Amino acid sequence: MNMSPKVSVVIPTFNRPELLKRSVASVLAQTYQDFEVIIVDDGDKIRARDVAQGFHDPRVVYIENNPPKRGGGASRNIGIVNARGNWIAFQDDDDEWFPGKLALQIDALSHASPDVGFCFTAVVNDHGDKRVETKVTEGEYDYRDIALRRFAGFLTITLVFPKQILEEVGGFDETLPSHQEPELMIRVTRKYKGIAINRPLARVNMTPHEHIGGDLSRRIAGREIIIRKHYDLLVHHPRTLAYHYFQTGLWCRDSGKLTKAKTYFWKAFRLSGNPRYLAHWVRTVFKKDVVCQ
Repeated sequence: MNMSPKVSVVIPTFNRPELLKRSVASVLAQTYQDFEVIIVDDGDKIRARDVAQGFHDPRVVYIENNPPKRGGGASRNIGIVNARGNWIAFQDDDDEWFPGKLALQIDALSHASPDVGFCFTAVVNDHGDKRVETKVTEGEYDYRDIALRRFAGFLTITLVFPKQILEEVGGFDETLPSHQEPELMIRVTRKYKGIAINRPLARVNMTPHEHIGGDLSRRIAGREIIIRKHYDLLVHHPRTLAYHYFQTGLWCRDSGKLTKAKTYFWKAFRLSGNPRYLAHWVRTVFKKDVVCQ
């Protein structure tokens, strides 16, 4: 009888089959072995079918997006829909897990309180010439405020969820051009606490290569959509809303959209009274737009 695995590991990939090999190998090397690996291939130039089949492991499932270039959020949602496990874990095609990751997270979630809906961990950021370990606060906590403010607070490759929770909140918002993972966590933390493991259980590849989602205009658009979508929450946290206005203003300034930058800096200052935000507004006032607004 073909029994369903307990964990489904979803890996979206985009034109990076050589990096994907190490990513999948790190999952297959887990001490916890009751899982399937779902590779969702979103590439439009180099497909990863040969890499997936090259593992000769029946737990590795290959799904090819057709048409391609649907995006990371859509690819992860396809993985969730096709997942047979009760738990969903996410991995990226350019990162690696350490061998004990799944075992520790499934154990933590299995013994967590009923209102805990996800688990995440610390990581090692690998810059090539140096490695930096991150820290998280061990244990169960309400992460609503952190999710609302720190869009980089939860790395997708460290997250494990019960499948029904992802189905309940609707998965990733495929309309977002960026910040799909932080926006998901805003919705999850509105209903559930999380549990953190303060051990680096994954390696994040920070070496020079093409990082998906790094386009500045997409980051601006994504944050603007999130501000509108969750304004009902943000309006009750004026300092947090001011921070997001300020961050969006910085990206607008860096991309030459100075009129928008001035507007965001001023909104941030009006909400918070932070002199730093005012200083950026003043400096921007005396510059000229290099991009038509």
